[in-house]
Amino acid sequence: MADEGSVFHEGEKAIQSRLGIRDRMEKAGRASIRDHIAEPHQAFLQQLPLFVVGTLDAAGRPWASVLTGQPGFVQARDAGMLNIHARPAYGDILEKTLANGAEIGGLGIDFETRRRVRVNGRITAVDEHGFGIEVAQSFGNCPQYIQARSVDWLDRANDHDGQPRVSCGPTLNKAQAAFVAAADTFFIASRAGGDVENASQGLDVSHRGGLPGFVIVAHETSLLFPDYSGNCFFNTLGNLTLDPRCGLTFVDFASGDLLQLSGEAEILWQPHHTDRFPGAQRVIAFRVEEARSVENAMKLRTSFQGYAPELEALREPEAQPQDPTSAGAMTLLSVNLSGPREVAHEGKMVQTGIFKQPVEGRVMLRRLNLDGDGQADLWGHGGAFRAVYVYSAENYSFWRQELGRDDLPVGTFGENFTVEGMPDDAINVGDVFRIGGALVEVSQPRIPCFKLALKMGIPNFQNRFLEQRRVGFYFRVLEEGEVGAGDPIELVRRDPEGLSVRQVNELLFFDKDDLEATRQALAIPALSHGWKGSFEERLANAEADADAQTGFRDFVVDRKEPESETITSFYLLPSDGKSLASFRPGQFLTFQLVIPGQSNPVMRTYSLSDSPDCGYYRVSIKREPSPSEQPDLPPGLSSTYFHDQVEVGETLSVGPPRGKFVLDPDGDRSLVLLSAGVGLTPMISMANSVVRAGSSRPVWFIHGARNGREHAMGDHLLGLADRHPNVHSVICYSRPDTTDVAGRDYDRHGRVDVDLLKSVLPFDDHEFYLCGPAPFMTSLYCDLAAMGVPTSRIHYEFFGPGSLLAEEAELAGRAPTRGGDEEVSGAISVTFARSGVTAQWCESSGTLLELAEGQGLQPPYSCRSGICQTCICDVVDGDFEYVEEPLARPGDSQVLICCARPKSNLTIDV
Repeated sequence: MADEGSVFHEGEKAIQSRLGIRDRMEKAGRASIRDHIAEPHQAFLQQLPLFVVGTLDAAGRPWASVLTGQPGFVQARDAGMLNIHARPAYGDILEKTLANGAEIGGLGIDFETRRRVRVNGRITAVDEHGFGIEVAQSFGNCPQYIQARSVDWLDRANDHDGQPRVSCGPTLNKAQAAFVAAADTFFIASRAGGDVENASQGLDVSHRGGLPGFVIVAHETSLLFPDYSGNCFFNTLGNLTLDPRCGLTFVDFASGDLLQLSGEAEILWQPHHTDRFPGAQRVIAFRVEEARSVENAMKLRTSFQGYAPELEALREPEAQPQDPTSAGAMTLLSVNLSGPREVAHEGKMVQTGIFKQPVEGRVMLRRLNLDGDGQADLWGHGGAFRAVYVYSAENYSFWRQELGRDDLPVGTFGENFTVEGMPDDAINVGDVFRIGGALVEVSQPRIPCFKLALKMGIPNFQNRFLEQRRVGFYFRVLEEGEVGAGDPIELVRRDPEGLSVRQVNELLFFDKDDLEATRQALAIPALSHGWKGSFEERLANAEADADAQTGFRDFVVDRKEPESETITSFYLLPSDGKSLASFRPGQFLTFQLVIPGQSNPVMRTYSLSDSPDCGYYRVSIKREPSPSEQPDLPPGLSSTYFHDQVEVGETLSVGPPRGKFVLDPDGDRSLVLLSAGVGLTPMISMANSVVRAGSSRPVWFIHGARNGREHAMGDHLLGLADRHPNVHSVICYSRPDTTDVAGRDYDRHGRVDVDLLKSVLPFDDHEFYLCGPAPFMTSLYCDLAAMGVPTSRIHYEFFGPGSLLAEEAELAGRAPTRGGDEEVSGAISVTFARSGVTAQWCESSGTLLELAEGQGLQPPYSCRSGICQTCICDVVDGDFEYVEEPLARPGDSQVLICCARPKSNLTIDV
């Protein structure tokens, strides 16, 4: 069926096509999706006491909100206009996002009858009583996965006793995490595009339901939830395909509290993710960027009546405990608890919950931990996959003998459960056990940290603990219940082909080359999300290594989005559906372009402009015009090709990520990212990576552009700075337009120079990264060196001779030269045969090309990273090695000098 006049946008159509249902869904959509509210739906909406909306904040992030009122507070004035006679609760983000002309998604839902209707459009007529919705699209939704609830109306609500009961933060706190882990319902707001004339685009808000625990709190910023079979329109998932930003809202139906989350989502299609959730067709991974708790926000309460019939069908039948003789007798010997406390360690105070003590009586086991217990954090020690740490008595026997210590009471190793009959080599990841009233599943081995050494009083004991392959394991709680010392542990379910805790642990730390076993571990449905991610990365790196041997892969352009008048971003996905090769922030891709009119493929490199964990590659390319001093020359060949001819669906030949201008992920110095023009692309990758890693590392993003028309990704950068207190942005416009407003669009009039740095940077130990035009780079490098910044702290992306910036600084007397002792110490002799020059090479000399340039020679080069083969030279005598593997190696007696260094005295034909 032709897509002309389709009711679906590109994201929705892409998923429908992927599943082979595109034509069928187009017919269904045209039959049910309208540009007005059908009469039965108008009557339905007017009976509701609750209406859910999705709106955008100033940074373009979707949020979901809940409005309540006596039936009739939602009124259909006519088929094209909906009036909402309600205002947001105090503290709801809707207070800030409700504005005339803004996009809005609406969902009317009746929990008693399990009916729902969507109404999307634009906000109009905002006043002190409410607002209107000018309808662009409306349709009914199926009743699936809606829990039945009866509604009780309250006379008073939202009483704050004079104090606002609102809390905000960048992560989930422990109470919020527990709330999410127990939820059976939430709402999700998402967005696609912003084309006012296209009704298929805009904001959308949807309902999600499941059995309690269907949302897994992996840690304080990571949630996982299933996507079950629905109407196959894929409104929400289609939006996420185009824009991963979304908002989740969880409702406490007993108290009226709301928990609003904003962040980004990723669709996980692989079976090793979906198999964890019975009945799921896909899994959504959501990364929390902001959490808002709004107490007593709803004027109604509900009484639970029953779960949706579809969810009851998804319950796994309770398996009968297996024959205990097949698994051996297992017993819970002790339940050990503690709250976090601060202890001194190497001159600092650290918080830890490792000092566990046994308790008497029965304890309630919740989805995230035991009542009365607490982890120091939900990032490294908590979350659903690490709810309960288990250690066996058999391991205690080993350590008493190994350490020669009898003073090892239960809880010594920080475990919640001390057990008998469950050694690491006898328990499989994915085993399910019944303990007292609780049902639990083995989710992962333990990764020990320095706090174990602190507890034991033995330096580096965590390494010894790991090397002995006796690390213990964690339970995920499938059903909450009471447990107590002495409870028998019954094996309920086991994968006969599974891997033991010891085997999985050895795979991560010791058997790293066993890719077949890695695939087997990845296929364990129960294995935690974090461990799956580690194994996915290993396999992706292995595939990337294999790809590097063959060179280029085919990638499909999934999205093409303008960032400014001159810069456009291209989103790339591998056409074979395999994993992406990982990369480090700052690296680039090589493109082998088949451009009409060119006799040979054109090789070009473009920096990656997003963080490595996005599930796609993104490059942001500037359209290069003809030189201003030579307007008769043609504009940039490859950039013009990308902008004018490369469209969504195009297949491109792309080499693996490369480059040495990279961010050190383990560094802790303050980052200063200095860029001009399109030089911001690797800096965006670095800034996004710091933010998405949850790091508190200070980041100063200082960028120069001519004006707002040429300034790319400005809103994104401002959003980062607004949401993350460790990120600071300073924008300079050299030639602002009359429409550019100082303080809104840019911070300074002028260029990025050292005087600006002195005025805005705090006194700190900074690490500088530079990328931009040559004059910009040279000036900043020289000035930073003159200020006394060690050149080892100044990193740059510069496609000229590698020694140029350092030489400019030395000629200006602004940077120290290397001493003679450094030049000679450990040196290797390199002879450039044709030039008659012999030089001494040492570690600080860099590559053979950089050594040659340091001697005043000018060998030909282009890419400086082993791609184009322009610098290929014959080897006369001696041996060399590559510091960066070239895209394709030349013959045995040849060397690419841009990425090689000598291993012995060497003679080359230069």
